[in-house]
Amino acid sequence: MLTIGRPFISRIGEKSRLNCDILVEEEKRTLWIEVDKEYEKYLCTERCDAYVVGLLGWCLREGHDIRSEMPITDELHYNLSRILIPGLTKYSSELYAVKIFAPLESPLNEGYAVGTACSCGIDSFYSIFSHINSPYEDMNLTHLCFHNVGAYKSFEKYGIEKGRKERLTKTREVAAELNLPLVVVDSNLNNTFIERHLFTHTFENMFVIYAMQKLWKIYYYSSSGLDFSNFTVIDIKNKAASYYDLLSLQCLSTKCLRIYSDGGAFDRFEKILEISDNPIVQKYLHVCLHKPCNCNICDKCRRTLLMLDEGGMLDQYNNVFDINFYRNHIDEYYRWLYNVQMKGGLEKELTMPVYIRLQKNKSFISVSRKEHIKRIIKKPLRPAYRLIKKYVR
Repeated sequence: MLTIGRPFISRIGEKSRLNCDILVEEEKRTLWIEVDKEYEKYLCTERCDAYVVGLLGWCLREGHDIRSEMPITDELHYNLSRILIPGLTKYSSELYAVKIFAPLESPLNEGYAVGTACSCGIDSFYSIFSHINSPYEDMNLTHLCFHNVGAYKSFEKYGIEKGRKERLTKTREVAAELNLPLVVVDSNLNNTFIERHLFTHTFENMFVIYAMQKLWKIYYYSSSGLDFSNFTVIDIKNKAASYYDLLSLQCLSTKCLRIYSDGGAFDRFEKILEISDNPIVQKYLHVCLHKPCNCNICDKCRRTLLMLDEGGMLDQYNNVFDINFYRNHIDEYYRWLYNVQMKGGLEKELTMPVYIRLQKNKSFISVSRKEHIKRIIKKPLRPAYRLIKKYVR
């Protein structure tokens, strides 16, 4: 059983923290989020919504029910208990059917702002520029967000905190150029309830939104590269949360806080074609998994460079990528793409749009054929190689 305590606010200099003691069986863990003092008035102490949402991904995997003396919004409880949890556990036997025990109350209905995250990636920029000066005036952005709930753990070799601060500096520049306030949120969620961020990122980010539900009326959660054709709830324990965002974000919405899975009608190649001419995107695009600047060689950098090249946009991005390095090693990028497609998995699905478009590229076809021949030759030799390796040891 996971038991949620009563949230309380504390102050540390110019920062305000929303704290909550969580009992996991008999072990106490204090969960917090931290914001600039000006946003303290939006921190929600009246509901346990944020903690139920933020910890749900962890509880599904670790096998805990949730109990709270603090009330939960009735519509949210209905959506989770009647739709999301049964929908996920029915087709994923390794997930636990979490039960939520808490008093029910109507929504707070205080939010007025419209926001989305600014990670400076393709999905993020697509969501931002789709909701600035759109004809839907009440749905246009009023704020940008910068959440620290686990995404920067991939900067471990570079330095997590160093990398986060450098990305925050760039994000502040983007917000200033767009003339939008930036809501910066820090949290210990992913360090206190450890799960792989890829599997739980939706719940972790919505934890922050619900912790500040007095601010938000609409929030756009950018799809993570997968379009709606990839939707599934089958065997999802070790799959990215984005596979079922279309369901989870609908269930995490209420009549007073609408959360949209934004951009899922398009893949990343289509999105970058849409935003590629924007000077802010050209100046600030950041996709790297490992560094606060694009490294050119991680999977996301390779994928993005191949898309920019195939879309005829490469030279427009010479301020954020080493274009000469890419061109001098183009065959290596082609080999990587071919082998990703043969291997399968999430990266195959993310690179499929550019792979399909490269089927008419003679250089790519030539490299692919060579790699294919290598795989044919290696395959029958693998058992012998493993046997030799075993006895050589």
